Amino acid sequence: MKPKKPFKGLILRSLLFLPSLAFAEEEVLLEKVQIIGQSFLFPFERTTQEVSIIPKAFLEKGGSLHSAVDIRERGGFGVQEDLSIRGTNFEQNLLLIEGLRVSDLQTGHHLMNLPILSQNLSSIEVLTGGASPTYGPSGFGGALNYVLEKPKKLQALASANLGSYDYKDYTLQLSYPLPSLPFSLSLQQKKSNGFIWNRDFDIRTLNLYTKDERKLIFYGFVEKDFGAKNFYTPRFDGEWEETRTQLFLAKRLFSLGSFLFEPGIIARVNHDHYLLDRRNPNFYENKHTSKLLRLNLPFTLEEGKSIYTFGLEGSYETLDSTRLGRLLRRAIGLYSGINFELFDRTYVDLRGRYDVYAGEKDFLSLGSGLSHLLKKDLKLRAQANLSYRLPSATELRYNSLGIKGNPELSPEKALNLEGGFDYSLPKGIFSFTLFLRRGQNLIDWVSNSSGTFAENLDVSAFGGTINLVYNSTFGHFILSYTYVNLFGEKISLSRYHGNYLRHNLQFALLKNLSLEVSLKLHLNPQKRYNQPEVYLLGFDLEKRFKGLSIRLWGENLLDEKYYEIYYPLQKKGVLAQPQTIGIGLKWEAM
Repeated sequence: MKPKKPFKGLILRSLLFLPSLAFAEEEVLLEKVQIIGQSFLFPFERTTQEVSIIPKAFLEKGGSLHSAVDIRERGGFGVQEDLSIRGTNFEQNLLLIEGLRVSDLQTGHHLMNLPILSQNLSSIEVLTGGASPTYGPSGFGGALNYVLEKPKKLQALASANLGSYDYKDYTLQLSYPLPSLPFSLSLQQKKSNGFIWNRDFDIRTLNLYTKDERKLIFYGFVEKDFGAKNFYTPRFDGEWEETRTQLFLAKRLFSLGSFLFEPGIIARVNHDHYLLDRRNPNFYENKHTSKLLRLNLPFTLEEGKSIYTFGLEGSYETLDSTRLGRLLRRAIGLYSGINFELFDRTYVDLRGRYDVYAGEKDFLSLGSGLSHLLKKDLKLRAQANLSYRLPSATELRYNSLGIKGNPELSPEKALNLEGGFDYSLPKGIFSFTLFLRRGQNLIDWVSNSSGTFAENLDVSAFGGTINLVYNSTFGHFILSYTYVNLFGEKISLSRYHGNYLRHNLQFALLKNLSLEVSLKLHLNPQKRYNQPEVYLLGFDLEKRFKGLSIRLWGENLLDEKYYEIYYPLQKKGVLAQPQTIGIGLKWEAM
């Protein structure tokens, strides 16, 4: 690792860097109606939590452009991603697709195995803070909601990218707006020999969907084969993994006046084949198949100055594993909420959810919030909620060389408090938030001289976020900074809480130059607990011709060496992607 550099002055140095950039007059639509939701979009003045939208122009970077979101890329390029929000671990956040919750009974490591390309999305909605009162278990840090693009025009697209370490990326897309069935078809393959031994990968994705104002039907699958050097243990360098994921979801909106009903169903199957040493496959291997079926029946009614939401969610999850055995988890969740105007320009949001688990503990999640429109475009907000989570099968049952789960683990609980304001600018949105999370019986893997074990820990967090999305004469950009401080038990020895981002600054710029040339810049200074700070810089320069474009791109231009996951006792970890440069060609017909 590099010698430690002082973090002091990082934000100031980064802000001073901005005026030296060439800016544009590019106009990109900014959303002012914000909510993570299903059938009803809550107006700006009614939202009591911090809600941000990553616009389409920046979707290649995903939800991580909001600085409270930490997507730890084991391998880069979507090989495997662990979702963390506000210092949580990968089990303590919610992933939604069009408002439908995704989960994996085996482990949250596979939660982001999705057959969805960034090109398929219209936006990513980021809800920070507790989300369990509406969406169910695991919403400690918040939620990401992926919103699919509606096929609006006849379009065919083919692209190819070549990069360092024999990286190849081929994509084909076709969309056709049939009157009653507008559809989109996408195929992609990404592969590389890896920047070091056993970090090679091959990812193949296909999806087909139809979406309009009333309905959505989606099917896709993704296959991943990858070298997983030190992904799960520092003791073996030859880890190898293969995953196969299928996803189906469907929704239909019914309306009668101000009454809305939007039933949805999601089904997911994830196959996982893991080898501890790819050079000796018979030494140790695991095979897991996790299945999910979830039905959601949400209702919304707007009556006068009040909005009522209520619904029923049923879940059926199974796991069949050579290492973990068989596990069945069935649940029914009842949820309800009301958002009403208490006084002039003052709104109250109350939510509750009761989840009944067959043969396991039941949970009641509660949430409340208050918003006040101080001026037409300035809103003050505060909220509190209680979230929970049951242990995963891996946490309960895993038992391998030096790594052991714990069948006596207690469910996790967390109280989330936050307050701040949102300022709706003529061409942007600015928000500020302070938060506190009190965690009880949080589960992490704690290392000592004899091995690594799943334990319940009391870990709390406090911090704040400044977030700005803006269009101006000097360009369209996102500027976001989050500070998080965790305090509690054994943080320095815990595998995932001990790798959280304490400081994270995200800056992304879209610039249109002359001669049909566009420029995207991405700057990400960050400081992880247990590691020195790094400065990540990337760019994407594209020249457009008629129906054709050529691009030059690069990531980690300063060639910083750091770890996505770090094991302090062994002083090694999951090494992040080094400097990578590439070129691309894209053909598009309409």
